[in-house]
Amino acid sequence: MNRKRLLLLAVGLIGLCLIGAGLFHFGLIGAVFSREEKFTAPPRTVAESYGNFDQHVTILFGGDVSFGESYGAEIRKMLATRGYDFALAKFKPLMMASDFAVLNLETPMTNLKKSPFTGKKDYVHWTDPVKAPATLKQYHVRLVNLANNHTLDYGLPGLAQTFEVLHQAGIAWIGAGATEAEAQGPYLAEMSVGGAPSRIAILSAFEYSRAYDTQYHFYARGKKPGAARLSPERIVAEIKKIRQKYPDAYVIFFPHWGGNYVWRSNRQVDWAHKILDGGADLIIGTGAHRYQEIEQYNGKWIVYNLGNFMFNAPGRYEKLKSPPYGLIATLMIENRGGKPARSLKLYPMLSDNRLTDYQPRLLEEPEFADAYRQLSERAADAAEFARLAPVGQDQFGRFISLPMD
Repeated sequence: MNRKRLLLLAVGLIGLCLIGAGLFHFGLIGAVFSREEKFTAPPRTVAESYGNFDQHVTILFGGDVSFGESYGAEIRKMLATRGYDFALAKFKPLMMASDFAVLNLETPMTNLKKSPFTGKKDYVHWTDPVKAPATLKQYHVRLVNLANNHTLDYGLPGLAQTFEVLHQAGIAWIGAGATEAEAQGPYLAEMSVGGAPSRIAILSAFEYSRAYDTQYHFYARGKKPGAARLSPERIVAEIKKIRQKYPDAYVIFFPHWGGNYVWRSNRQVDWAHKILDGGADLIIGTGAHRYQEIEQYNGKWIVYNLGNFMFNAPGRYEKLKSPPYGLIATLMIENRGGKPARSLKLYPMLSDNRLTDYQPRLLEEPEFADAYRQLSERAADAAEFARLAPVGQDQFGRFISLPMD
């Protein structure tokens, strides 16, 4: 065999080896990619029994929550020195007096090092997957909403880890799931109050955004995991399913909607009315980072936005000339004549961390008077608002009372 033929044979063998190595290499990449894309997470808790209560049960609803590590080194230093529960300290009496709390969790719980949206999305959140859930659990948080614009900030891997972290902490979630049907499904809390059975169904969804759909792919679709997309028709369809199975359930819609630092939109009003007409009993909104209007519609209440609850970020209240107020809602259920009777209190709070040094608190006078005045001025009839939503004070602070039954 001459030298030329040997050279050609050698080149051919090397080429075959390179092709084989390449196929093997790309096979490994494909396998890794498949493993990364395969979504494995614990099933969402859809119903829990809270047992028997002799006199009443109290459920606290709080707004937007972020521990704030992603906002920079100063916030991380504050958490390390002051502790993860520092920002909740002023709310501790109210939270510990509740039987369980429901919050809008605006961050994935993950230790992943890289987000697919870094440099593409204005704010990319993350929080410590050990300290954050432990703190929430300590403060009676049993349910969080994940239908919002930060849940998938670390993609599907971050969402899967968030599910696992919450599951291990014993905290249920709504508004996101491994499939579209799971994301849209409600959470059912069952209990007995003074011998009277009571069921509460809570469901959520995230207002549609083209960017979050086409660029960030946040929404669950079919078998694709993600957050529930807000559609009044879909919400009403879910409510009908609940009514068919549990005709006596009290249905609460807990959406993430509205623009940041502004009052409600006409679209929110339209959607809220459609959803109440479709069978919901109460709407409590989140996501605007400040409170929005309160409205009674056909005998049912709409709290358009609670705003921030505990959100460790500087905020833009002064820059945007936005009222620095939020709301905390407590729903009380009592036994009245063998049937559950409900009442709602709204505790206005100061949300601006530049004013509270990252320790939000309930309002004092004249702050409360200012917050109530603005709500009254935004109502269709100020005198009627004062009659329907009187003010009061208890051991926790000043509140607005919303009679329901």
